[in-house]
Amino acid sequence: MALTERVKQILSWYASDNPGTLTNLARMLNHGTLAGTGKMVILPVDQGF
Repeated sequence: MALTERVKQILSWYASDNPGTLTNLARMLNHGTLAGTGKMVILPVDQGF
């Protein structure tokens, strides 16, 4: 998995977290249409709206 400079910068903010957490965050930031941009959209699902 190649990390962009922006993703590396974001991961550096969480350097004290455990490696598994950082790996999962990196996977989320490198997936989908916004992959590698440092942007992530999280939508609520099944919230009763």
